[in-house]
Amino acid sequence: MVDWLVEIGKPILMLFIAIDPIGTIPYYQALINRVEYGSRKRVLRQSVIVASILLILFIIVGDAILKLFNITLYDFKVAAGIVLLIASIALLLDIQLGSIKTGSETIAIVPLATPLLAGPAAISIAIFIKYSWGLPIALLTILVDSLITYIILASSNTIFNLIGRNGLLVIDKFMSLIMAALAVSLIKGGLGV
Repeated sequence: MVDWLVEIGKPILMLFIAIDPIGTIPYYQALINRVEYGSRKRVLRQSVIVASILLILFIIVGDAILKLFNITLYDFKVAAGIVLLIASIALLLDIQLGSIKTGSETIAIVPLATPLLAGPAAISIAIFIKYSWGLPIALLTILVDSLITYIILASSNTIFNLIGRNGLLVIDKFMSLIMAALAVSLIKGGLGV
């Protein structure tokens, strides 16, 4: 029983680190303050649902795309590792990749659902989980992490007040460092090292 829990906990933790809802709190707070108070729960719910749908689509359609281009699991491990490594370095060094634009109508979709929640790192990890643990575990992982993400972001005011900006920064940097280590591990696995 314990072994099974540990085994299912691995993909959940991997995707949780890639989604990084705790590190998303400052962005979420800044963005949600632009939305009318009465619409905030709807915007959060919509962003988590859209991010989940995007991740599910990628784990389902990702197979067909990889087969179409004759990409192996090892190729994908290296590519996913490189994407994760770049994303983690950008997070560690506070380098913005791309631009985040906001509009009151689209804030739930862009930038909250994507790229903040379902960004390249989360998409890469979701597809990797599917290849490593199978589709049912990948779906379960997405659902569990989506629920955890919703709870964390819904509680973001409390967390922000409790931990503070510096506390969130420390957690975010630690998660980014773990993501970098995971990226290196993926690259090594893809290269057979």
